[in-house]
Amino acid sequence: MLQRLQRNARWPFIGLQLSNVALNFSHAFATVLYPWIMYDLTGSVVYMALMVCMNGVVLLVGMAFGGYVAEWLGIRYTALISAKIGALTSLLVAALYTADLLSPGVLILLGLLSAILDGPATVATEAKVPEIARLSGLSPTNANSIDDMIDGLVLLTASAASAFIIAVIGAKDAAWWIAICNFAAMALLSLSLPNFRLRPAPRLRDIIAAGRQFRGLAVSLPLALCASAALGFFMTLQIFLVPAALRLQGASIAWLGIFIAASATGTIMMNLHLASRQSAPPAASIVSRALLGLAFAAGLMWVEISPLTMMLAGLVAGLANGWLSPAFVTILQVKAPRGRRPYVMGFSYSVVLLFLPLEYLLTGTAIGLTSFRTTCTLLVLLLTMAAAVSAAWLESMEND
Repeated sequence: MLQRLQRNARWPFIGLQLSNVALNFSHAFATVLYPWIMYDLTGSVVYMALMVCMNGVVLLVGMAFGGYVAEWLGIRYTALISAKIGALTSLLVAALYTADLLSPGVLILLGLLSAILDGPATVATEAKVPEIARLSGLSPTNANSIDDMIDGLVLLTASAASAFIIAVIGAKDAAWWIAICNFAAMALLSLSLPNFRLRPAPRLRDIIAAGRQFRGLAVSLPLALCASAALGFFMTLQIFLVPAALRLQGASIAWLGIFIAASATGTIMMNLHLASRQSAPPAASIVSRALLGLAFAAGLMWVEISPLTMMLAGLVAGLANGWLSPAFVTILQVKAPRGRRPYVMGFSYSVVLLFLPLEYLLTGTAIGLTSFRTTCTLLVLLLTMAAAVSAAWLESMEND
């Protein structure tokens, strides 16, 4: 069967998409489960924040230098070594956790090892989608549309599904599912990703040139920074703040699934609304409304932690996240020459994730030093202030 698929002219693109689906499901499970496990091991929200912050820093650096690393090691080798490390580390986590031998330090170390090449591997494969499409007999436009649609669908559904599945089968069995998905991704990637010809050795100044190209676009950098701060809090809310609230209250992880499912619904609703508009909204309103929506979601969590507030807060947060879509279309679709595409793409991804590790750390520290409700109050105030500042800044940039 596999040999027949490999003979199919479109197998490289199909295999890459199947690999990405398996990998995204693995990441979704790990993103939900590993902080949950950290709380089981330590009973501390601060340790949860520390783990996700450190992983975020590693991912951010990997994205920034992803094009450089991928061109230096080779596209196929970078992607495969990342997949192998991910499969091995997830297998070790599952085995140690099942045997009750997993410690907080080992979990952090294995998480960092797993994330170390995630950034370069993502940049490597995404930058080569047009060439893989050409080898598979597809146009780059159709290939990018299919790639974006599949990635978006999986990202919107996998996290919610993983929370419900973990609630049903338990954390230890779910840890093995992460390893299974990683091994499936590794196998599919090795069977589908072509060998690309190595170009001349990359230079660090290529990254600097990519940054200059990005900065030269009108309003893109201010918009990217403001949108990055908003997206960072949305991810902090989903990956850290809601799980921390549920752990502190002793609630079921299924409530997290309710929040994520509602946020996915809100994101889809807002994307459909924006698609029906005749023109894109102004940059100032994009970020300010998203931040105000996220402030409202944090305020709902201040009121009460229950399935109803999880659903309402998730829906509002998802609407805010969907409202950011035009910003990220601008940021992530920056045109670049073929030779510089990996560097520009890596720089764009890193700007999008710029504030995420800091927001993890500050939110976790605030909960550790004060309380969950006090932290929610502070977040509402800070997000409201950030909405006002970003609106004024972006409006002044547009008027210049």
